[in-house]
Amino acid sequence: MEQSYVEANARKRTTVKVVAIKVAAVIGVILLLMTTMFSRFLLIFGLAAAVFLFWYWPRFKEEWEYVFCDGQLDFDIIQGGERRKHKLRIEIENADVIAPMSSSRMDGYRHVKTMDYTSLRSDARVYGIATRISDQGEKVVILFEPNDKMVQAMYSKCPNIVEKPVDQLS
Repeated sequence: MEQSYVEANARKRTTVKVVAIKVAAVIGVILLLMTTMFSRFLLIFGLAAAVFLFWYWPRFKEEWEYVFCDGQLDFDIIQGGERRKHKLRIEIENADVIAPMSSSRMDGYRHVKTMDYTSLRSDARVYGIATRISDQGEKVVILFEPNDKMVQAMYSKCPNIVEKPVDQLS
């Protein structure tokens, strides 16, 4: 039997929330360091906060990685280009439908809880997977951004579940 393995990435857009956290952290460290003029004891905390911020700063850059291998789809987040955290693994054979969110096949799942694993860009081609996650027991729609090769590999594995976009029909 032929194995299929495809990877796709989607770099997350920097949101207003992330920018606000960055600004608040920098202002907090600056204020903490300024208080060292009044108390030398706070110098230790100020330097520790500055070192922590310097160490944590790259983690604000996040990227989703999707790996499709023989019917399993893994969702991982990569923080700072080096730290990987596994989020979810599903079997696409257990899904009800995998289609672009603009598709009419997804209309019946608009009210269902969503799990967003996308880049948050407005121009992204977002797909949805309507499935039941085993540990939660409830139906969810998983949003992600597969590339054309991944859609083709999923379609080859489960053509009755996966909808190819109109521009890929052959």
